[in-house]
Amino acid sequence: MMTIVGLDIGSHTIKVVELAHDKGKCTLLAAGSGRTPKNVLVSQDQKDREQLAETIKKLLKDTGIQSQTVNIALPESQVFTRIIETPQLSKVELSSAIKWEAEQYIPLPLDQVSVDFSILRDSRATGTSKMDVLLVASPRTLIDRYLSILELADLSPNIVETEIIATTRSLLQSASLVKTAMIVSLGAQTTDLSIIRQGILTFTRSISAGGEALSRALAQGLGFELSQAEEFKRAYGVERDKLEGKIVEAVKPIMDTIIGEINRAIAYYQEKYRGEHIDAVFLSGGTARLPGMVVYFAQSLNIEVQLANPWTSVIRDPRFRVLDPEGPVFTVATGLALRE
Repeated sequence: MMTIVGLDIGSHTIKVVELAHDKGKCTLLAAGSGRTPKNVLVSQDQKDREQLAETIKKLLKDTGIQSQTVNIALPESQVFTRIIETPQLSKVELSSAIKWEAEQYIPLPLDQVSVDFSILRDSRATGTSKMDVLLVASPRTLIDRYLSILELADLSPNIVETEIIATTRSLLQSASLVKTAMIVSLGAQTTDLSIIRQGILTFTRSISAGGEALSRALAQGLGFELSQAEEFKRAYGVERDKLEGKIVEAVKPIMDTIIGEINRAIAYYQEKYRGEHIDAVFLSGGTARLPGMVVYFAQSLNIEVQLANPWTSVIRDPRFRVLDPEGPVFTVATGLALRE
């Protein structure tokens, strides 16, 4: 039996999940979350990194995780992720050609990024002479920052990937119930979009609007301090009948931005795959749990919307049922722990 730990270091919270892998089945051994010290993820100060490392060490200790090897995810907003079309090539040929392809899509010099790729569909699957390739480029400075934090926490990285890839993996079984599903990951700083078609990633996008933007809009619209706006947001979310609709009215510009990007993604998908449509939307991330969020998206998009459940394919002891409402928060960490 092999155990794998997924560590999701978010800007607001740190999540960790440990899964046992045995004969194709996964069992939840441990899970937990804790607050991320404010602004430490973007800080260059060594003391801030040490504080974050100590927070991670405490979280692992509190959850009973002893493994010192973890899978981690890089924030989507700081990574360049594109699905590109290339001529049908072998893996060896693509390895040689990918840098030339990458130069067209990555706004940084290639010597400043780490480039990786994965073939999603070959020409037989696309029915054309082209194949779909997932291209990921991560700034080396970003990777070095996360590796230094892990080293300070006495941890070693096994796999480093992006949040969208981990989230998609954790929800594949839920999404398999429909032909095409969209995952909307509502984080603190960003909203990440992905579309899964027949179990394969076909679209990704990240936009700079999330829970923090909602709080700022609420504070400005109602004249609150930011901390008070955060409390109101958690209590009332986007329920249209609360406080005479003033909260929804205040956050409407941010929600309109998110809904607008989702509609553009859907239009792009329907243009590429004529006659097809999005069957369901899964909301993940901490902001997805706000009151009224599922209803708001369902009414705005006129599509079935549900909260993400990363535990669908995971065997759990009854004591872990307390985590059921927290499912959307643990999608990235669970997806990381599912990666062998």
